[in-house]
Amino acid sequence: MDKQRILKEAQKIATKFSFWMVSGNISHLYGYVHETPEERYELEVKFDDDFPHIPPDFVYHKEIKELLGDFQLETVKNWATSSSVVDIIVELKTKIQQALSVSDKEEDQPISAISEAYNIPDNKIVEKSLETDGDEKESTEKETKEEEYITPDLSAYPPDFEYKQFVNPTESQENIFYEEESDEATIKNDEIKTGETMSQVAPKLTEPELFADHEQTSVALSTEIGLIQQEYAYDQKSHQKGDLDIYLTITLTKTFIVHINFTNYPARPSVNVPEEAYNLIGDVYQKLDVLRNWNAKEPSHIVDILHELENKLFFIKDIEQESKKILGEYQCDLDSDDVTKLQVHLVTYGFKEYLMDVNLETHPKPPIINLSSQLQQIIMSPLTELKSYKNWVEGETEPVEIIRELAWLVDKNSRINFEIDLLKEHYKEIEYNASTSILNVDMKGKMKTQDLMFQFQINLPIEYPMKVPSIKIINEFELESHEKIKEDLQSSFKNFFDDWSPFSYLVDLFNAISKKIFEVSVVSCVICHKIDCPTCSLKIAGPEQETCHTDCPYCERSYHKHCWEQTIKSFGKCGFCLKTPPPSMMP
Repeated sequence: MDKQRILKEAQKIATKFSFWMVSGNISHLYGYVHETPEERYELEVKFDDDFPHIPPDFVYHKEIKELLGDFQLETVKNWATSSSVVDIIVELKTKIQQALSVSDKEEDQPISAISEAYNIPDNKIVEKSLETDGDEKESTEKETKEEEYITPDLSAYPPDFEYKQFVNPTESQENIFYEEESDEATIKNDEIKTGETMSQVAPKLTEPELFADHEQTSVALSTEIGLIQQEYAYDQKSHQKGDLDIYLTITLTKTFIVHINFTNYPARPSVNVPEEAYNLIGDVYQKLDVLRNWNAKEPSHIVDILHELENKLFFIKDIEQESKKILGEYQCDLDSDDVTKLQVHLVTYGFKEYLMDVNLETHPKPPIINLSSQLQQIIMSPLTELKSYKNWVEGETEPVEIIRELAWLVDKNSRINFEIDLLKEHYKEIEYNASTSILNVDMKGKMKTQDLMFQFQINLPIEYPMKVPSIKIINEFELESHEKIKEDLQSSFKNFFDDWSPFSYLVDLFNAISKKIFEVSVVSCVICHKIDCPTCSLKIAGPEQETCHTDCPYCERSYHKHCWEQTIKSFGKCGFCLKTPPPSMMP
C-alpha cells in the first residue's frame, strides 16, 4: 500500500468535498458527495493493498443507491495508476446532480410561492427566470455560486456593526416587559390614590423580575452559540443548551473534539480536551490566557477560548509537514496516539535494519532521538556532536537533516565494517582504528633473497566512500632495489584511484596491490635463476593461473615447476637443501 499516494489522494478529495478519516485510518474515508436541504449522499472510500494498481473500493450509502439504482462509473472502468480518485467522486456527483435535476423538473415550484416567501414581485421573478433559463449545467453552476456567496466567513469574528444584531440581555429584559410594566405602573398609582398598601400589588410588580435572570442567561447563551456556529461544527452534548462537543480541525488528518460546558455563563466554563491535545499543550486552565484570566463581570466570548486553543495546537501542522518530509525519505511507523512520535527504519549494508525513535514535540528545536545500543555502537558519536545539531537554526533547520546525517553515519560505518570483514577473509594482519579512520594492512611479498613485508596505511576520509581514500607504504627498506619496488607500488595506486567510485571497495584495491607486488617482485628460480620459465615462458611469480611455480616443502625455495621436475628426475633431491621431496611431489 502506497501511503504517500493515498495521502495525496485524500488531500485532493478534501479540497472539493467534505470527507474525514474513519477511526484515524487514512485508507478509509467517509464523506458527502452531494448535499441538499433534504438529503446527504454519503460515500465511503476504502484503499486496499493493491492501490494504485486497482481503484479503491466504494461503498455507496442507501441515498445514492435509491437515486441512481444500478450504475457504472467510466472513471472506475478506465482506471489507471495515474488516475485520481477525486475524478471518480466528481463523476459520481455529476450523476447525482443530473438525477436530481430530472426530479426537480417534475416538481416545479410555483413562482408565486417564491415571490411570496421573499417578498419579490412576480414579474421580477419571471424576468429573472427567463434570463437564467438555459443550459442545465449553467444553472447548477450558478446555484453553487449562490451557495458559496451566502457561506459565512469562518476565519474571523463578525464585523463590529454586526455585533449590534445580537440582543443585549439588559435591553431584552426591559423590552419584553415594557408594556406590562406600564400597565402595572397605572395600577400602582390608582391603588395609592385609594389608600391601598404596596404589599397588595407587590407580587404583580415583581413578576418580571422572577424571569429576568433566566431571560438574560438564555440570550447570552444564544449569542455565544451563534458566534461558535459561525466558525466551528459542534454537537449538543446533553439537554443543556451550553453543553457542547466542538470539532477543532487542525489538519486534514487531525481533528480534536473539545468538550465545553458554559451553561452557567458568564461563570468560567468547563473545558475538557482529548488526551493527545493535553499531552501537547498541558492544562488548559493554566496554558490558555482566556481561561486563566477569566472575569465573570467582563467575560470573554467562548469562541475566544477556541481561538487560543486552536493557535496552541496549530503547530501540529508544522509537525505533520516535518513528519511528511521524513516519511518521504525513510520507512517510518507513526504513533496513532501521538502525532509528534514516529519510529524510523534505517536499512544498510547486508540488509541490516536499525530502529530509532524520533519525537518532534520540541519543534522548532532539535527533535528528541533515542538510539538503540547497537545503533550507538555503529554511529560512535554523541548526537550533540553531529554537524546538523551544532548548526541548528530554529525555524530554518529541519529534523530530516539530522535523520539524514545519522543515516549517512550508519551507512558509512556499516560499509567500513562490511569491507573489513571482506579483507579479513584474504589477509590476516589487519587493524582498524575507528576514532582516526585509519586502516593498517600487512602484506607479504616473495623476493629473490628473502620474503618482504609491506605495511600499508589507508586513511578513510569523513566523506568515504564518496571521497577517495589515501594509501601509503609506511615501512622502510634497506636495499635500494626494495625501495624501488616501494616507489613502483606507490605510483600504481594512482591508476586504481583514477577509476574510483562510491561502488569501489578496498578489497579490490588490495587485490590490485597483490597483483602488482607479484609483477614488481624479483623472485627467480633457484635452478635457472630466471623469472621466465625456459620451458613454458611463464613467470615464476604472478597470479596463480598465470605462473609456472612450485616451492620445496623443506626450504621453501622457489622453482619453476618444470625446473623442479627436471631437478628431481636428475638428482632426486632439492638443489638447495639436498632433501628428498615427499612422494606427492615426485614427478
